Amino acid sequence: MRTLVTQVFLSKVDALNLLERQLGVSRLRWEPADDRLALAEGVELSIEVPKFGEDLPLTLDCHHDDPVVLERVVTEFATQLKDTVGWETRPLALGR
Repeated sequence: MRTLVTQVFLSKVDALNLLERQLGVSRLRWEPADDRLALAEGVELSIEVPKFGEDLPLTLDCHHDDPVVLERVVTEFATQLKDTVGWETRPLALGR
């Protein structure tokens, strides 16, 4: 999994609808707790929502079994987000 942190404060529903409409991606699942969008090459995008009323920006979790495909698609997706909807992102650094 690769996680992109945005600078966007938006509800999960609004973000999914915006991405679906503006980027032309389709929704894979229509489950409130686990809606997912289809990105290129089989990569799936889910949106993490803040817990317990935290005022945090959206985080976009990208999933794929092949780390090379995942890295390539996430890099392209981050550029597309910036160019299309104006969302700046940065990868979430995971501690070791």
